[in-house]
Formats: sequence, structure tokens, C-alpha cells
Amino acid sequence: MIFGWWATDGRPPTWHLPDDPPTGEDWSELRSTVLRFRGHPQETTENSVDIEHLGYTHGYYDVLPVGSTLVEGPYLRSCFDFKNVRRIAGPVNVVVEVSAITHVHGLGYSLVEFHEKTIGMDSRLWVLATPVDGTLVEVVLVSQVREIRKPGRFFAGLRFLPVAMRHRVMNRIVLSEERRFVLQDVVIWERKKYQAPPRLSQADGPVGRYRQYSRQFYPELESERRPTLRAI
Repeated sequence: MIFGWWATDGRPPTWHLPDDPPTGEDWSELRSTVLRFRGHPQETTENSVDIEHLGYTHGYYDVLPVGSTLVEGPYLRSCFDFKNVRRIAGPVNVVVEVSAITHVHGLGYSLVEFHEKTIGMDSRLWVLATPVDGTLVEVVLVSQVREIRKPGRFFAGLRFLPVAMRHRVMNRIVLSEERRFVLQDVVIWERKKYQAPPRLSQADGPVGRYRQYSRQFYPELESERRPTLRAI
């Protein structure tokens, strides 16, 4: 992956992306997919702290934040646990328990680390958003899965595959699922409108703090005049 810096006023870089996370032969190759839709990187990145939408939009439940949202300059971290139901082998539904850590650097780079306890699987998802023309945004999803040596009992079928193939097969599934989840969000993002002042509630949790965090990525005058986006 190659990244570049661009600023409307020609400013030089004021912060830098992190080093790549550790990898090795126990991690699958990177797989990617691209989506283009009406939106903005600030909105797509807001999902990292919008805990409430995980249930209403994606069907997760028992979504619980772990600790508080951390903000250190251009870096933001949020952690949460949740459960999801996956259908395995036709009518069999399996409850999957997941822990997630989201690392946000600016408005265009997010890395989410997942640990799926039921499957016994670690995976990574990069969410990379780039504005195209003031209306459209292009989001690149990049996934990677770690070697699965002891699949959970509901995923015992993976044991029939060589260890070296399991994470590669699951990486294809993970990327397909994440693309489906983003398309569920797109339905909302494409129907949003500007609203100032924003109508937030206590249920929005750290969304307000995230929007304050986002102000640092706009030139000073633009930041003062920029209204807040809200989906309807």
C-alpha cells in the first residue's frame, strides 16, 4: 500500500502514519476491494466510535465499549466487544463473540484488529478513505487473516483444510463480509444532510468527542465554518 499527503492550502505533513503492524508467514496475503459512493472520510471514519450503529445497521448485539476512547493528537483508539450470529451449514446459527480495536490516524486511515473468540481467528481490516471530487469518496478495504491452528468446534470443517490454506480461505470470506457491512452503511451515508448545530444525544457516546478530534484536520477558517454532518 502506498500513501500520500495532500492539503488544500499546500501545508507540509503535520503528522505521519504508523509503521506497518508486524506480519510474517503466519499471516495471509493482503486482499482488497474498492467502493465509491457519495460521502466524506469524516463520516466513514466516524464508525470507529459510533457504537450504537453496530446493532441498528449491522445486527450486532451486546455491543460494549472497553475502556474509554483515547485521543493523542492525530491518533484515536477505540475498543469494543460484540456478538454476531452467523449461519453455518444451512440452518445452523452460531453466536460469534468478537473483540475489536480500532486505530485511527487522521480521517483517511483506520486499522481495525479483530479477535473472533468463537472461531479462534485474528484478522485485520484497513479502511482507507479518499475524497474524489467534493461529492464522492473512494474507500479501499484491505483484509488480512492470521493462521488458524485450532478452529472452534462450530468451524471444525476448517480442520479438513491444510493449516496453510485455512487463513487464506477465511480472508476471502472476511473481505466479502466487510464489503457487505460497508454497503449497509452506504445506504445511510448517501442520504445524510448537513445540520448545524448537530442534534446529538447521550446514546451517541463518543461521537461528539470524535467530531472535536476531526477539527484538527481542517484549515483554521474552514474548521470554524464547517457544519456537522448527520444522517437522516
